Amino acid sequence: MVNYKSVVKKLQKHYPDAQEVAILSKNGKILFSTPKWNIKGDIKPFLKNWHSGSAQSVELDGVRYSILQMEPERFIGTNRHKKGHLVGAGTPDNEKLMIAHIKPKAEGWFHMAYPAIARAAAMMDKGSNSEFIETEVDLKEKQVISEISKPSYPSIDPYLKAEIEGLLEWIRNREGLFSYIYYALEQNDVEKISRLAKIYHELYHLFYG
Repeated sequence: MVNYKSVVKKLQKHYPDAQEVAILSKNGKILFSTPKWNIKGDIKPFLKNWHSGSAQSVELDGVRYSILQMEPERFIGTNRHKKGHLVGAGTPDNEKLMIAHIKPKAEGWFHMAYPAIARAAAMMDKGSNSEFIETEVDLKEKQVISEISKPSYPSIDPYLKAEIEGLLEWIRNREGLFSYIYYALEQNDVEKISRLAKIYHELYHLFYG
């Protein structure tokens, strides 16, 4: 039998920005939840919206999340009032779901949260050997070793690759990057517009020298 509490602990150790976590059966039964997340009354409407494929927003524990991505195995949403983000992933056998409330100030959450939660969800599959092999310390150690050895063709870490793939999906999704940029322009958010211009400048020079 899967030790849900242990899986959640591993997730939060690997990705501390997963502030609240719940594990659900495909029928909406809460198999495990961190203590402070009061979502029992919201689960059935949430799953109905997730499975509909057409909802614009969902609500859990009094927080409304605008949907950025919604596939049968993936859910990504964010609160427009800086109350955090919601990320969900299904197990490979489609029998269970893991959802997590991500801290509002989590850096790079859009690219980092889903790969971490999807890996944790995979741990719950019967007979799974999935684990969080690399910790932040491990990654730093790899970077030091890589710098010392200076290989001509360094291998790409699968976790980093997953982040880049998440970025590409965010760029392609009209409700993703486009939505954020449009919202910043619509609100005349000088700080964000200025930072976006700087990022554009850096990206241009990265690829065009």
